[in-house]
Amino acid sequence: MTKEELIFLITHLHSEDQNGIIDAVVHDVNGGIFTTDSIRVDMDGGRIIICQKNSPCYESNKTNWTKELEFAEKQQ
Repeated sequence: MTKEELIFLITHLHSEDQNGIIDAVVHDVNGGIFTTDSIRVDMDGGRIIICQKNSPCYESNKTNWTKELEFAEKQQ
């Protein structure tokens, strides 16, 4: 998926889909699955960063999205 495709999807969400939380469901190569709410979109790096609960980056990643939001707001 490209940044442009992601932006298109977000800007064209149905009104019923615009509220609520987002969880990431990760399927690993060994058949393991985990769900997490520690998700950050790093648009300048072109990455979606997902951290598993109890990992060292979980809390900082979960709150770091605010920095991305602050940066985006400054651009407007």
